[in-house]
Amino acid sequence: MRCEWVGFTAICLATACAKSAPPAAPLVRLPQGAYRGRPADQGVVAFLGIRYARPPVGRLRWREAAPLEASDRVIEADAFGPTCRQPMDPNEAASATRQDEDCLSLNVWTRRTSGSPRPVLLWIHGGANVSGGTADPLYDGHHFVRDNDVVLVSINYRLGPFGFLDLDDVGGPEYRRSRNLGLLDQLAALRWVRTNIAAFGGDSSNITLFGESAGGSAIMRLMAMPSARGLFDKAIIQSGGPANIRVKGYPRKDDIPTGRALTRAFMVEARVSDMAGLTTLPADSVLAAAGRVARSRGDVMGVSTWGARIDNDVLPEDIFGDVRRGANPGVKVLIGTNEDEMLYFRRYDTDFERNLMREYHDKGAAMGRDFTRVREIADRYTAGSVDPMRYVDFAGEFWIRQPSILLAEAQARHNDVFMYLFTWDSALPGMGAAHAIELPFVFGHLEGKDVEQLTGPRPPAALSRRIQAAWTAFATTGNPTAPGEPAWPRYTGDARATMLLTDGAWTVVSDPKADARRLLRRMYDVGQ
Repeated sequence: MRCEWVGFTAICLATACAKSAPPAAPLVRLPQGAYRGRPADQGVVAFLGIRYARPPVGRLRWREAAPLEASDRVIEADAFGPTCRQPMDPNEAASATRQDEDCLSLNVWTRRTSGSPRPVLLWIHGGANVSGGTADPLYDGHHFVRDNDVVLVSINYRLGPFGFLDLDDVGGPEYRRSRNLGLLDQLAALRWVRTNIAAFGGDSSNITLFGESAGGSAIMRLMAMPSARGLFDKAIIQSGGPANIRVKGYPRKDDIPTGRALTRAFMVEARVSDMAGLTTLPADSVLAAAGRVARSRGDVMGVSTWGARIDNDVLPEDIFGDVRRGANPGVKVLIGTNEDEMLYFRRYDTDFERNLMREYHDKGAAMGRDFTRVREIADRYTAGSVDPMRYVDFAGEFWIRQPSILLAEAQARHNDVFMYLFTWDSALPGMGAAHAIELPFVFGHLEGKDVEQLTGPRPPAALSRRIQAAWTAFATTGNPTAPGEPAWPRYTGDARATMLLTDGAWTVVSDPKADARRLLRRMYDVGQ
């Protein structure tokens, strides 16, 4: 049947005009099955909820991710997989999505599955190792891939007690690595991508990890892990935390005794005595017991209770020192922080600044991290100020900016490193250039309630395009200099060139806040 259109009227040469067939859903065949993605939308094809490992449930709970079995099934990859189990958090959109222990999945956005291979960007989400997930609308890769010729991947990994509970003493050698399952999940996903991404149009020899907050810290750890060497080519680290950095004056030993003590406390709270009880414990009971353990330590959110632990197996003792000594010399790095990192936590505590100042004076701590043995250095920075913002600034430097500089210095001995400082201020009063505020610009999501709670209304779209261009240039060439932007010099221990990212002219400054760097670096114990 053939139809011709005249104006707005269809003149058909048969009894009826056939409807146009919908675009065919693409199919990618892998040894694990044939995956049918969503039909192309604005030129972007999405494959969502692809398992990269077997479900970590039942007897596989608290064990390393197990490889998928071969299959010839056709699998619908048109919806995000479940978010890994976590407490509800009004500031973490993923926590409000469907949750399940069976959560080891990833997502792929691509323009085409054939032709010349494109650079791959693999996203590791933040959330302090206790929350977050790829179903967060902020991390949807559609806009990024629509506007940039790359393949984008995002991954889920186990969180909180499911990803970081040390069961070596309880379950024996087969549970030896349970203390760092979240990191091992990331490794398993990275291996899956290295092996399979070519089928989606990606270049398996050009993989860039990028992540923010706990995701950035994860990349710092991966840079030092022997098992990760050679699995990725570049890294973009956005506001990565301290990543198990050592503070001077505290014993340089592994975290295993602490982890085992937490496990004993967890088992008491959960009222179980062996692995049989642990593997059959309902997931809700796991979360509840873990929450009680964290609160008993004054850790309401659980962020300092459940996380990666140095064990000299998965995670080496001296992460920053190992990077300095060349743990992963082939990786080029783009790293940076935001100017007002800690103002993000006003979202949880409206009196955050004053409470942080009280914690400093009363406990010798900053957001739960004890630094009493380096108090003299910290006191020189705060200078007895009665301005709460001075302590917010100190916490941001201590937790995020100075560790990022130390990582940059370490890797710059071996490969190209580029540094940025994000300085655009939110339109919301009191937020400034807070932690995570760059995320809407990186992913190109500039509308919606979740975005406006970070940026305020109508964030500048031009800034998003420019940041995406820089990230894409780095993933493509290893240099973030984008067309129309000033040349982005390498970061070295001499010049310390840092690009200021804002809505306006980008400029390079040398060693911003140099006095803070010289003073506060003395607080850390990192290898030479």
